[in-house]
Formats: sequence, structure tokens, C-alpha cells
Amino acid sequence: MNMRVLCLGVLLPALAGAQPSWQATVPTEIRLELFSAIRTANYPTAETLSQGDFHYEISHRFLPAIDEGYKANFGFDGPANIRTSLSYGLSDRLMATLGRSNMLDNLDLQLQYHWLQFPHDRLPAVLALNVGVAWNTEMPAIVDRKAAAADNFQYYGQLIFNALLDEKLGIGLVPSYLYNSAIFSVETQYTFTLGTYVQYYFDDTWGVWLEYSPTLTGYQGILLPGEAGRSHNSLAWGLSIDTGGHTFYLFATNNTRLSPAQYLVGAPDDAGPDNWRLGFGITRFL
Repeated sequence: MNMRVLCLGVLLPALAGAQPSWQATVPTEIRLELFSAIRTANYPTAETLSQGDFHYEISHRFLPAIDEGYKANFGFDGPANIRTSLSYGLSDRLMATLGRSNMLDNLDLQLQYHWLQFPHDRLPAVLALNVGVAWNTEMPAIVDRKAAAADNFQYYGQLIFNALLDEKLGIGLVPSYLYNSAIFSVETQYTFTLGTYVQYYFDDTWGVWLEYSPTLTGYQGILLPGEAGRSHNSLAWGLSIDTGGHTFYLFATNNTRLSPAQYLVGAPDDAGPDNWRLGFGITRFL
């Protein structure tokens, strides 16, 4: 009897303190999600995918100007610069994106990390980091260079700051550094651009947004052989529509470039009344 009492005295406290192996662990921190999509029409937001999730994007920038009127169907007759991309959540804080633009057959690979977050009842904020490499795989006929040449590669880094005021007004600042911003230049160039955007959500479906991207320092010249003049600060504005896992962006812009390594140099035309083009972007969580 004494032996039984002794065994019970040892085993019962151990069993009481044990936790079943199937019991779920409680996360130590919930990831803040301030924007409805992982990107605006032209810039990344601080959002990342959950581990194992996919995200698809297709975007068009029509080359005819709206000002050409009915004869060009106000720009919709095309042609257009096109970009597609696919993102994958490597973890709840880290995602990878592979994209392609038909301008110079530009391929880009990006990694984005949800870095810091600052919870607040009225103005929560998040910091994220994005780094990428771009490879221009198609060379104009007048350029004597192999596709795999080192000069065809570009590298960029972006610090992404997002905040959301009163659950209605999304704010983004994206200082961006681009290395080898002019792949056909004799000397290696760089460009530093301050991407800025605001997005106002009327409800869970409708919103309006505005982006402005001034080049603060560095190269802001031409991108393709045979072009003349210089590039200009980018401006875009339009509607956002969220429905059923899709986000649609419908807008006007002076910048017809799409891949980050080309967009960050600036727009081919200024934002004068003759130079507005139509654009759209469709993103889909898979």
C-alpha cells in the first residue's frame, strides 16, 4: 500500500503539468495587414503572403495617349507594355516574386521581408524590405552584346513604410535604390527614387489611389538605344476595386514602364496633358 501511495504521489503532479502534443501553440505576434494587396499598381506594399500561398499579377500600360481620342480608342487600341508575375509565401514574413515584362524581355526576381510592425489603435505602421535582381534577356539588333553579359543585370533595394490612418487612408513611402539603371551606358549608373502613394478605402470594395515617384539623385536619362531626351518623374492615379480575392487597378499615368528596374528610372514622358496613358493591373490571391 505504501508503494502505491508513493507512485501516485510521483506520477500525478507530472501528469497534471503535461501538455497534450496535439494542442496548438498560440502565436506570439499577429502580423499586421494594412493594405488589401501585396502591391499597388507600381510599388510593393509592406504586405507579405502567408506561408504556402500564391499571388498572381498581370498589368498593361497602353502606349497610345488618351489624347489621341477615338481614332486610338482613347489608348485602348494598343500596343501595350505587359508584365506578369507570380509570388509565393516562403514563410509568413518572407515571400519571393518572379516577374517578366515584355520591354527588353526583362525578368526579375524579388525577395520581400516583413520586418517591423508598430501596432496602434489609430495609426498602425509596418516596415518591410524588398531586394531584387533584373535580367534583360533581349538586346536590340544594334547592340553587340550577349544576353548573359554582366551589363544586362540590374540590382535594386527598397525600404517599404506603410501606415493606415483610421482604417481608411493607406500611406506608403518606398525609398528605392537601383544599381546599373542604364544598361546601355558606358559608365555604370545608379538612380535613387522616393516612391510615394496614398490609397483611400471607401469600403471593403472601392478605393482611390495616387502615386508620385520623384527621382532624388542619380541617373534619369533614356533606357533604350535611339531614344532622345530624358526620363521624368512618374505620376499615376485611379480606382482600386477589391472583390473575391482579386484587386483591380484602373488608372491614368505618364509612365508606360512596368518592371521595377525600368520604372524606377522614371517615365518616358512628362505629365503634360498630351502624355497620359491608360493602365490596369489585376492581382489574384491563389
